[in-house]
Amino acid sequence: MLLTASAHGGRVEVRVVDRGPGLPSTDRDRLFEPFQRLGDTDNTTGLGLGPALARGLTEAMDGTLTPEDTPGGGLTMVVSLPFAERVGHPSGTRSVGKGG
Repeated sequence: MLLTASAHGGRVEVRVVDRGPGLPSTDRDRLFEPFQRLGDTDNTTGLGLGPALARGLTEAMDGTLTPEDTPGGGLTMVVSLPFAERVGHPSGTRSVGKGG
């Protein structure tokens, strides 16, 4: 697994790159449905909520969570979030989220 981060046009982009078997494009929307396991054979762990929760939290911060093909095989999850605004504070400058 590889984790990268970069800045593009007022947004921060974090990529989680996995070189496993990947996910067919036809299943990408289903990935974010609650309790979806997508054929996972290990039914002893997890509830299938991770991607749904991750997307919900990302969207609550005005971001996006998008799956992409990893070149050479696998799946890359891309989190894109807006830059935090800088505001003056009596003890110095601090970062706050959008609308904060």
